[in-house]
Amino acid sequence: MKTSKRIPLFLIVRHVRHSNKWTLALIVFLMAIAFINLLFINSLFSGVIESNQSQLINTRTGNVMITPAKGSDFIDNPAALVKQVDKVPGVQAAAAETLVPGSIEFAGTRGNFDVTAIDPAQEKKATTVSEKMVTGSYLSPGDTEGIILGDIIAGKKENDTDFAPNGIKVGDTVNVITDSMVHPFQVRGVFKTKFNGTDDRAFVTNQGLNKIAPALKGKATAAIVRADKRGNETKLVADMKAAGVPGTLRTWQQLAGAVREITSSFVTINALMTVVGFFIAAVTIFIIIYVDVTHRRQEVGILRAIGVRSPLVVMTYVLQAAVYSFLGVALGTALYFAILFPYFKAFPFKIPIGDVSLSIIPWDYLFRAFTVVAVGMLSGLIPALIGTRRPILDDILNR
Repeated sequence: MKTSKRIPLFLIVRHVRHSNKWTLALIVFLMAIAFINLLFINSLFSGVIESNQSQLINTRTGNVMITPAKGSDFIDNPAALVKQVDKVPGVQAAAAETLVPGSIEFAGTRGNFDVTAIDPAQEKKATTVSEKMVTGSYLSPGDTEGIILGDIIAGKKENDTDFAPNGIKVGDTVNVITDSMVHPFQVRGVFKTKFNGTDDRAFVTNQGLNKIAPALKGKATAAIVRADKRGNETKLVADMKAAGVPGTLRTWQQLAGAVREITSSFVTINALMTVVGFFIAAVTIFIIIYVDVTHRRQEVGILRAIGVRSPLVVMTYVLQAAVYSFLGVALGTALYFAILFPYFKAFPFKIPIGDVSLSIIPWDYLFRAFTVVAVGMLSGLIPALIGTRRPILDDILNR
């Protein structure tokens, strides 16, 4: 019995040792390409999702956003609130913002863009907008005359004549209109985050707010909170509530909105592409084993004629498929992490919704690796079963 169990292992070792090395290398390379395809598509979509979520957190909502308590329109004494939030463990920075409903006028054309008042020093710590300036400079503390604009407002627009089709440049003057009052501001800079929810914003300092809406002095409409690390937002909200932080506290996941829809769409596409990838791997192994079984019909017939039971022959081909799949996964992993992953980390994809690099999730990688091997074994089983169902004499005579 023990000897019979060793037969499949003996046969597969003999087959690998005596097979054409170039043919074996080509088979392993094809399996490696199939596995890389699975990893690449998944990590690309994961990268898109990660990019969108990071942009939302880093440029718009923070990890947690605090809005006025139910029944209130504003957060009173936002400076005290920021100091209170900064003391909560897990908070990296907090910044208050005051949204001023109104519009922006340039060259006689008006656009409905809200203006947000900030403390530039706080905002630099809580968001990355200051790092996304494409022209000009970020706001300086105490600047009462300056404004920075998102690229959707200031950027040149092809085939668009609605608002500033030729763009707005640093040094130009725009009018902020609130309550029918016109307030001129000089453009200090233009930022581009590639996130629509941020690039349609305009920022002035709190001192500039006092000029256009003095009634809002010492008030805020929101405070964004940046956490030390992502993933513990629920606990952070609980800790802030326990510390007595007032207002309505919501995590970025609760505020995701359009990002959630994009994520859902890419998850669906990723699932479909994964199924196709596994199918390609399965078909590759199936064809390889089927051709091998057909080519070695006489050998299979002789083995069965001398007493090697059909299940042992089938097991031989299943093990052969497992070896091909494992070697393909190993080579694919080496090529992916040695070449593709670091390359796209250094040179991310430049797409309209953001810069996207590859993102790999460890458990997902392991799932795909084990699944490729399992699918390969299953694909090797089917042609092996077909090949051992024929009459022994037909196999020996190759008829």
